Amino acid sequence: MLLYMKILFICTHNRCRSILAEAVTNHLAPNRFEARSAGSQPAGVVHPLTLNYLQEAEIATDGLRSESWDRHQQWAPDVVITVCDSAAEEPCPVWFGDAVKVHWGLADPSALAGSDEDIANAFRQTIQQLSTRINSLLKHDLANFSAEECRKLFSDLSGDPMTNTPAKPELPNVVAAHFQQPDHQQLQTRATHPPRILLLYGSLRKRAFSRLVIEESARLLASLGCETRIFNPSGLPLPDDEDDSHPKVQELRDLMTWSEGQVWCSPERHGSITGIMKAQIDWVPLSIGAVRPTQGKTLAVMQVEGGSQSFNAVNQLRVLGRWMRMITIPNQSSVAKAFLEFDDNDRMKPSGFYDRIVDVMEELVKFTLLTRDRADYLVDRYSERKESGEQLIERNNASRAD
Repeated sequence: MLLYMKILFICTHNRCRSILAEAVTNHLAPNRFEARSAGSQPAGVVHPLTLNYLQEAEIATDGLRSESWDRHQQWAPDVVITVCDSAAEEPCPVWFGDAVKVHWGLADPSALAGSDEDIANAFRQTIQQLSTRINSLLKHDLANFSAEECRKLFSDLSGDPMTNTPAKPELPNVVAAHFQQPDHQQLQTRATHPPRILLLYGSLRKRAFSRLVIEESARLLASLGCETRIFNPSGLPLPDDEDDSHPKVQELRDLMTWSEGQVWCSPERHGSITGIMKAQIDWVPLSIGAVRPTQGKTLAVMQVEGGSQSFNAVNQLRVLGRWMRMITIPNQSSVAKAFLEFDDNDRMKPSGFYDRIVDVMEELVKFTLLTRDRADYLVDRYSERKESGEQLIERNNASRAD
């Protein structure tokens, strides 16, 4: 390889990440590298925040512009680096020739829909990430590297330098258009309203201990900053005994849709959950039109029993939670001899059982805060994206045939 190396950074729109990479490289290594950037579908204008945070880092922005990769045909880069996944999947122009081609995946800070501070931190993190990679390159004498050695070095830097993520393997059976890398920007929290928690219990007895546990849980959740609603199953018909227009069914389904997390508590009856508990879950389908009322929502499971402690009911509730595509938290509660755990005012006495319920509620709130803004993204599935894409192709082909 040459002592003075020409690097072309590619991003589809050439307005943020590739511009950052060009500027950082020329700033850190003006005597070792000449960096340029381009796009396959250039926006024609550099994102203003790109310039803003480069200037904040005291990196020159003169001459930075968004332009097509066709403008660099005569320049003949030694290394071509794609910095966004969409650009990495596009066919490279023939004129790239023998240039070393690698992919450095970077999250797009300009696409973050967060607070000004969140966006600023995202830009600063991207600049720091690029600086780390370029400084790593400067530790090597690239003049003595073969093209293959150079490709390996650049590829080894394609992962997170803190975790040493390996380069991507070949996946011949995967449809690349529907296979997505985790997007860190999609995992940022946004909502500021109190977490919305629905609580269900599985008994209609006048003094139902599953209801008393639920009421105690609701008090804890309210103290943790949540908005809570408890569904009373009295009057809910057996599944299929009425149609889904029944008022109690509609109430339950509306609460399911409203919630961001849920707590289920059932008595253990004959080694199982109660029919009252199961009926509530059976009235909620996996989808209502285009809405999946439980998918991606958090779930805490608990049980009460009149005898010695067991976990039969919570284990069955976990299975149902998985079936409803919910995120069931690791912790759980099982209150043995529940009739001994409440005072005359139906408040739970201090005990290890009470402490465990506190643990479960704390954990539920934490998981809900982590996941509620991104529930749809967390359960977005490759197989469903692929199936939807194939169905769209079939419909388009059918339209052309008509």
